[in-house]
Amino acid sequence: MKQTRRSFLKATGATGVAGVVGSASALAQNKSITFYNAGSLKYDPGTEKNIQRFEDETGITVNVNEVPWSNLKTTLITQWRNQGSQVDAFNGPTWWLADFVAANWIVPLDLPSDHVSKYPKNLQELIQFDGQAYMAPQLGKWGTYLYDKQAMQQNNVQQPPQNWDEIIQKGKKMSDGNQSGFAFTWANKDVFTFKQFLYQAGGQLFNENNEPTFVNKGVDVFENLLTPLRKQNIIPDGISTMGEGPVGDAFIGGSLATVESWTPLASRAWDSQDWSQERLGVAKPPKGPQSRATFQDTNGIGVSKFSQNKQAAKRFARFMSTTESVKTDMITEGNPAPVPEVYDMQEVKQEFPQKWLDVQQYNLKHAKSETYRAQPQVDNYLSNQITPALLGKKPPKQALQTAEKNITQLYKNLGIL
Repeated sequence: MKQTRRSFLKATGATGVAGVVGSASALAQNKSITFYNAGSLKYDPGTEKNIQRFEDETGITVNVNEVPWSNLKTTLITQWRNQGSQVDAFNGPTWWLADFVAANWIVPLDLPSDHVSKYPKNLQELIQFDGQAYMAPQLGKWGTYLYDKQAMQQNNVQQPPQNWDEIIQKGKKMSDGNQSGFAFTWANKDVFTFKQFLYQAGGQLFNENNEPTFVNKGVDVFENLLTPLRKQNIIPDGISTMGEGPVGDAFIGGSLATVESWTPLASRAWDSQDWSQERLGVAKPPKGPQSRATFQDTNGIGVSKFSQNKQAAKRFARFMSTTESVKTDMITEGNPAPVPEVYDMQEVKQEFPQKWLDVQQYNLKHAKSETYRAQPQVDNYLSNQITPALLGKKPPKQALQTAEKNITQLYKNLGIL
């Protein structure tokens, strides 16, 4: 039986199993919770500050388990398969939700309608299943297009590229033996980046019946952008140079003129020697055939079905995603807020350049993503094909058709198709 992407809860038996936030007497039984954070709070000062605010305001103690990002999803799944109650709340990306909800491992958060409505429509759709929110967005993460004004001036390029054709034309002009005209994160985020370009081309991975639909538009991505960039030596040679860290290092080191990277790179550049807000340029993503969409990778708070402190955990999820909390995180750590109104607050305007704020707010409203089942396996099948295609070792259409065939068979084996 086919399941539409937004109605699979009935088919898998998932229901809203946890109670709503209850009375004061019920909350009194939830005086502490255990929160699984992706990585050390040493590198998440915004999260740490908001946890302190939550404890001060509610009297509920938050015990933080700092789990390396690469192990977090596996750690959660291992516990939940054994119905373990060690974790009450966790943070993670929206693209984990489809598998977590279908397996009945997390619960609706009972967020008030005015809490959910403050997020852009595209983000509301990602966190809700059957009309219920399963994640409370905490901090924004998406691609950001940056450029080196100094490099552009040296190559007599007046404005950053506005579309794919200009990425190639202007990128070629800014490429020489010491500098590449353009780069993007690929080595550890290849599927994310591919999806961004796919959305810009007007495509998506799946239709509403869970059928893969990315081949034709994916071929357009390669033929009209990725392959010309490689053949004309506009992007760095090889995959190892296009990891998130190496791309940032190369950009700050002056060997990349323009870059599509993750949001923290801007603040990193501002704090680097020989850089300033005057040198760093930020722009909307160059437009593809259909849009300027960037990839939506917002992180949020979810609550375990097996938690014995659900009420307090839900209260924590709500608190960490209030407008005040996401503003605090943005000012403290630099993570873009997932709430549009934050960008118009005076405290935020005093902290960040207006151009950067304008672009981040635009990206928030136009970012795209998809929630789909068996996400790790799907992404692995894609990665195994799109990277050889990028390197010219496999024809793009053949690579994408192979990925589509493998994903279709996977979904048939799982009973999704």
